[in-house]
Amino acid sequence: MDLKASLVVLSACETGLGKLSSGDELVGLTRAFIYAGTPSVVASLWNVEDSSTAQLMASLYKNLKTMSKVEALRQAQLNLIRGNVNSDLLARRGIGGVGKLGEMPAAKASSQDSIPISASHPYFWAPFILVGEGK
Repeated sequence: MDLKASLVVLSACETGLGKLSSGDELVGLTRAFIYAGTPSVVASLWNVEDSSTAQLMASLYKNLKTMSKVEALRQAQLNLIRGNVNSDLLARRGIGGVGKLGEMPAAKASSQDSIPISASHPYFWAPFILVGEGK
């Protein structure tokens, strides 16, 4: 393949993982896209949460209009660290082994209300890495 994209974003779970081949090389999606001609790939290293990933990706794409790839990802991650994600799913599930980040208040909230959850924990922003050219 001869991909003409300057960046490929793989925002699904564990897209940055690969397997060691017998020649001590890491084989996976990231390497395949680099070999296919794209200079940069954003991928994840572990399972990701939908709500925080959607916010991170929206911020990344907005940032790419005015920033380098590496800075756009960095700023998107900083936005998650500094902000909140509204997701009752996070509160109910205690995602990523980080415990119940959003405890239900004493007065029971209706199932339609969303609970603000801090996305500053690395589980939400740190799985995404940029491989390849950062410009």
